[in-house]
Amino acid sequence: MISMSLIAAAATVLLTTQAGAQSPPWSERLFPFVGTPDQYEHRLSRSEAREVQVDGKPVGVVTAKLICRNMDGHEETAQARIYLPPVLLNGGKAPACPLIYNAGYEIDENGATHLAAKGYVVCTPHAHPLHPLVRGPNVDIALLHAARAISWIDPLRVCIQGGSAGGWMTLLLTAESFPILWSAPDVPPIHWGYNAGYLRANLEVAGPPAGSTSPRMPYLYGVSQIADPSMKGLGTSFDSPSALAISPIAHLDTITAPVQTYFSTADVLVPINQVSRALVKPHDPTVIPAEYDSNMYDRYASIRGKRTLLDALPRSAYQLFPVMAPDGMPRVPAVNQAANGKAGHIDLPFTKSKLWSIVVVDEGSPDSQCAHTKYLWGADHDPFKHWAESRGITADQLTAPKLQRLMKRMLGEPWRKMETRPHEGKTINRRELMDFPAAEKADVVRGLQAYALDDARAIRLAELYSRLPERLKVLGSHLGDGTAAGVREELKSSDRSGL
Repeated sequence: MISMSLIAAAATVLLTTQAGAQSPPWSERLFPFVGTPDQYEHRLSRSEAREVQVDGKPVGVVTAKLICRNMDGHEETAQARIYLPPVLLNGGKAPACPLIYNAGYEIDENGATHLAAKGYVVCTPHAHPLHPLVRGPNVDIALLHAARAISWIDPLRVCIQGGSAGGWMTLLLTAESFPILWSAPDVPPIHWGYNAGYLRANLEVAGPPAGSTSPRMPYLYGVSQIADPSMKGLGTSFDSPSALAISPIAHLDTITAPVQTYFSTADVLVPINQVSRALVKPHDPTVIPAEYDSNMYDRYASIRGKRTLLDALPRSAYQLFPVMAPDGMPRVPAVNQAANGKAGHIDLPFTKSKLWSIVVVDEGSPDSQCAHTKYLWGADHDPFKHWAESRGITADQLTAPKLQRLMKRMLGEPWRKMETRPHEGKTINRRELMDFPAAEKADVVRGLQAYALDDARAIRLAELYSRLPERLKVLGSHLGDGTAAGVREELKSSDRSGL
């Protein structure tokens, strides 16, 4: 069960660290490189390794460094935490393991080690000084590429999850990456231009009234502080096309993996307005400041005139699941206060026939004490995840737009044009905000090779590739002789050629 960790502190367990200062014996076998990380060959450099016990099972914890491009297009050194399941620590040849990438925020060690004890490799950004919505997607893009490149990661079992800003990041990574087994973004901003503009517009409304130091809407006031730094980092305004370009709504056409997401009608941090206007509950001025405004004005840039998730998604692509909040739950506690009661539980429903499962929890109208939710409850993605894992990667995950995006990545071209001017009027385009060229190309080829291991998927790849514009046929004029074996051989040849 995924708890609302942004509202209440998650429970912790006592983990026993391996005695002594020496690195565990498996660390050199699994992470042998300890030098200066580079752009491709030696992407992850181990700086620390330790072992902990979870439910009587050994779990590895590795801290690694990598270099990537920041939002200014310059190199920066970032860190990752990678949690290893017991099967990797036992010696011998490492088996191919599933990967859960926790996007945006760093996952807490308790949650990560318990996932690792179940057999997953878990990778997450570590100790980054900037909020995800301020630093942008670069660190996560590079780190996911680096994790997917590890020889003992199964490229057909890569999964992405995250909440709030991490949900936003999850959707951006799901659009960029291929193939992905499942995607679980919780309460994600869908239109960041609108969401950031909303936060900024309500900063003073949520803050302390005259003569007081207590914010009127404490959770909203705290989160609203990121609006201006985010736009400064993007070098743009709330209502510009560049703010839209870094929003999930601008990338829906290349999100082709199964997605399960949820929202609350009472969320004051990620308003339900950007999911659908029809889901908005009227505000009660007796429980929320009268000046509070969550309207999604037409000044925000759109995708073909569409600004909300349910407007922009084809009706055939999603199923909406309205869910009532469980009875008898405690209210979200005041900031820095303990919960007054036991949190509720929601098994999130999902569809097996459509791409998106969108759950909207009806908690009524927002009030001044809401955060992402009005009440304390945990949302359980496990049934959806187990279904997606048992189903595996299907042929239809590769679509014409997705393949076009993958080929553009190999050319260093953006899917959505984005320009910023962070330094002395210099314009930086999206290419400089991508990963390094060699890493981008290798990640695309690696994903296509894994996808093509199945004959039906390989033939679909050949067919879609044949329809590409000539300039996007980066792997050659055609993929082999059109047979599954020919496609696989051509992809091996592309790998050897250094494309």
